[in-house]
Amino acid sequence: MYQEKLKQVQNELTQTEKIIADFFQNHSLEARSFTSYQLADRLNIGQSTIIRFSKKLGYRSFRELLEDLSTSLTEEKVKEEIVLNEGTSSTNQKIIQQYQKMAQLTLEFNPPQVIDQTVSALKKARKIIVFGFGNSNLFAEYISNQWLKMGLDSFCSANSHIIFSMLSQFGPQDVLFLISESGETPEILKAARIAGHQNVTVIAMTRIQKNRLHGYSDIVLKTVNYETNTRLNAMTLRCSQLCLLDMIYLNLYKTDFEHYEKIIAESEKLLDYKYNG
Repeated sequence: MYQEKLKQVQNELTQTEKIIADFFQNHSLEARSFTSYQLADRLNIGQSTIIRFSKKLGYRSFRELLEDLSTSLTEEKVKEEIVLNEGTSSTNQKIIQQYQKMAQLTLEFNPPQVIDQTVSALKKARKIIVFGFGNSNLFAEYISNQWLKMGLDSFCSANSHIIFSMLSQFGPQDVLFLISESGETPEILKAARIAGHQNVTVIAMTRIQKNRLHGYSDIVLKTVNYETNTRLNAMTLRCSQLCLLDMIYLNLYKTDFEHYEKIIAESEKLLDYKYNG
């Protein structure tokens, strides 16, 4: 997974960190036998930079990075770009491979404590606003509906003015859940600023790469995307978002299983009565 992790943070690397990445790219076999001290000496950089590079890629230690690098070298290299003249079986297999990688990367870039913090904030929240602008709005509506079924007081709207107005009435006991892949959407950032002014807990689902939304958020849920030359980009992003949603949903469910089970059953019963008489 080393190459996939590197892709996620490529644009964030400092010049010194790029030297490390280039060395791994060109001397991967040799690099496997180095300690962080030896690599720092070889590249004439600080050992702390080696450690920082490892953590930026989501590894707990330099040794863990090397282990992953070794595994990556032994794995068969598979072309993952979907091409027009390939068979259905090849396309399907590539999609599955990319989904598996996205799920694993999402897991590794979002440690259990981040999911636990999110679950705790949602469970304690008096009210929740879920806001995504543009293409993110449909997913925001889906999230809000899932939480409503669990009995959470969740609201979603595509109208930013309604969101801003509601946030002005929110306080420390409430939560704003934002969805923005870029983390730079003006409407999303404005909502985050208003929430911050009201001491509302801000949870952001956004890309790994540093963006302004990170700075406005109390909790950051990091999504990963797999860059390809096809529209598969959007699908792998949605895979990462859905993984995060399921992690939150099911871990929240576990905190009071009987309570949420009862609420969901009652909700489904009412819906069945409404539409089937």
